[in-house]
Amino acid sequence: MKPESALRLLHWAVLAFVLIGLGPAWAQDAHPLDLDQTRAALAATEAALKDKNLADADLQTLKAQNDALGLALQGVVADLTPRLAASTKRLAELTPKSGETAPTTDVAAKELESEKKRHDTLDANLRAARAMLLQSDDLSTRISAARRQLFARHTFARSSSVLDPQLWAAVWREVPIDAEVMRSLIGNWLDAVGERLSTAAKIGIAAAALALALAVAPLAWLTRRVVYRDPAAGAPSRLRRALAAAWIFFILAALPLAALGLLASALDAFDLSDPSVQGLIEAALDAARALIAVNALARGMLAPGLAAWRLVPMSDRSASIVYRAAMAIAAIWAAERLIEPAADAVASLNIAVAGRGVGAILVSLTIAYALRQFAAQPARAAGPPQTDHWAPARTLVWALACVILAAALTGYIAFATFLINQTIYLTALGSLLYLVDCIVQDGTEALLKPEAPVGAGLLAMVGLRRNVLAQTVVILQGVARLVALMIAIAAVLEPWGVQSQDMFGALRAAYFGFSFGGVTLSLSSMIGAALVFAVVLFVTRMIQDWLGSRFLPQTRLDAGVRNSVRTIFGYAGAIVAVLLAGGQIGLDVEKLALVAGGLSVGIGFGLQTIANNFVSGLILLWERSIRVGDWVVVGSEQGFVRAINARATEIETFDRGTLIVPNSNLVSGVVKNWVRNDRVGRIIVAVNVAYESDVEQVRDMLIAAAKAQDQVLKIPAPTVLFAEFADWALKFNLICFVDDIELGERTRSDINFDVLRRMREAGLRIPYPAVPPPDPAPK
Repeated sequence: MKPESALRLLHWAVLAFVLIGLGPAWAQDAHPLDLDQTRAALAATEAALKDKNLADADLQTLKAQNDALGLALQGVVADLTPRLAASTKRLAELTPKSGETAPTTDVAAKELESEKKRHDTLDANLRAARAMLLQSDDLSTRISAARRQLFARHTFARSSSVLDPQLWAAVWREVPIDAEVMRSLIGNWLDAVGERLSTAAKIGIAAAALALALAVAPLAWLTRRVVYRDPAAGAPSRLRRALAAAWIFFILAALPLAALGLLASALDAFDLSDPSVQGLIEAALDAARALIAVNALARGMLAPGLAAWRLVPMSDRSASIVYRAAMAIAAIWAAERLIEPAADAVASLNIAVAGRGVGAILVSLTIAYALRQFAAQPARAAGPPQTDHWAPARTLVWALACVILAAALTGYIAFATFLINQTIYLTALGSLLYLVDCIVQDGTEALLKPEAPVGAGLLAMVGLRRNVLAQTVVILQGVARLVALMIAIAAVLEPWGVQSQDMFGALRAAYFGFSFGGVTLSLSSMIGAALVFAVVLFVTRMIQDWLGSRFLPQTRLDAGVRNSVRTIFGYAGAIVAVLLAGGQIGLDVEKLALVAGGLSVGIGFGLQTIANNFVSGLILLWERSIRVGDWVVVGSEQGFVRAINARATEIETFDRGTLIVPNSNLVSGVVKNWVRNDRVGRIIVAVNVAYESDVEQVRDMLIAAAKAQDQVLKIPAPTVLFAEFADWALKFNLICFVDDIELGERTRSDINFDVLRRMREAGLRIPYPAVPPPDPAPK
């Protein structure tokens, strides 16, 4: 067994032993925490980390073990923290206060002693777990740093340049010898395979090969029929194009890759492989997988010769150029993948370096040739210039080709190979993510639109509104893109030493949280607090609606009082929701007092206006000097109060506008309330008559006009006041009262109509002001 394998096996065994031993110890207070096992695992990891010759796989194993141990420690800390807090409170209750005598009964003394032991055990275990968690976090950071250093050392290591004649001289000397060695290895393997297979097995393998050869033509015809895309299709939607591309990728990639997997399994099942050629077999399979996957993905995305079905917006010529370049690069990578295990089998470093260097140069030249073909495309017809969306991508690819070529020529062949591998990997992954994103985005919208069967069913069965359904579609699309973005970020960071488990470890740490000011803030506690707050607030809103629509209307309370009760109940429910949510994250009364102190400082600096308006709103609801439905006059505006909110009051003016008035203005300012005590209001009708009119007749006529209106109160009775002797008329004021001030203007209008009719019937003349003579014209 290799030392690295033995080291990994030892660490896994220690870790399993530790986790198995710690589970019961942490679950029960009766069993003390076995610190030796935990320290043994951490010490073993630290000792292994001192080895400077560890490979990346060994570091990954150490990282996985340490992350598992850190996760277990985080769970322990999260479990012991509230239990220790509860034990501390119970101990404080059992411990006699200053001036009190110690417990006299044996039961009380034993309970106090037992709680002290339990508290000390929990405190010791929690301190030890926190200390070990800090050590685990430090080890995780050091392992990640070691991986990044190893990556940088291997990637940027300099070897012989492709332009070095000594490299090619060594290759020239080694090739004949290495070819003979490879021929011998392959011959021995074939002879061994022939000896292991019986005559029946050989006949079966030959028959299977013949059947496959005969099935190539019909399978190819069937495949073309299955993946058929109608060239005459007018303009298929992006969803249809994406589904067709995904289906083509499945047919051209999934099935052949499954066949290769069966072939590899068959070699292992019949024990037909040999350690000396195992690398060659795996490289051949990897090369075939790469060619199959690139061909399937390129045909699905680019649809050569089928512009209507092309998922990527580009011309037929551009798609053909990209497809040929992709297949050429995949073939170069496959050939290089075959050279490396052959060189390893014969222990020829020069051939491996030369193969990688030549492959990097060929890839860079292939990219440059494809870009030159793009530049040589026919010129567009005359017209306004069009935006070239692919220009930034071509610039980036040009830079990539130049960097790969320069690295290969200057001896940084490992770096050039790294760039090629990552380019192929990220391009394939990006294409797949784009394909999945198209299907998810357009498919979700197609399934959940109101006209679709699924969307119509949700509207009918669940009772969702159209806007809610549209919001659901947007949320699902956003979540899908967020997941795709996280996968892309993990794929980009993976070769630089930031593994996906590092990201998940950060998420786990966020889930278990961290302590701040005696409060443990964690993703789990915040999610729980948000759920509690939402549930309590939802119940409060339901009770508010029940009070406003069912219960309060059955009482004798007026609309203003009902609104005050409903609003104050909403404030109380919101406060209860905040308190319960705070309890979920460990905020007790003392900590809430600290928060309130901080808020008071904030109010003193910048929240004075908001606090003033909120308190003023509470005063309005409590004093009820202004209620919902009241007719108020604020400055030059007047209207009906429609809502008293936390910050401002909404007043609907007579022209159906909404006036937003801060609550502090209504409390500290001058406000006229027409219906503060009752709804009785006074109206005044001014009438002018000529000097020759009978004033007694005028008075009787005005009183009769007022009494003729049903809205005018009999008590107090209508009154007529002789206002003044004007220069051109006698002025009278009719004063009467109505039982509802809101009807005052309409009543005044009816009285005016009646007065005018009566004056015309009585022959009373309405005078007009005397018009002064014009000034004489200047001479």
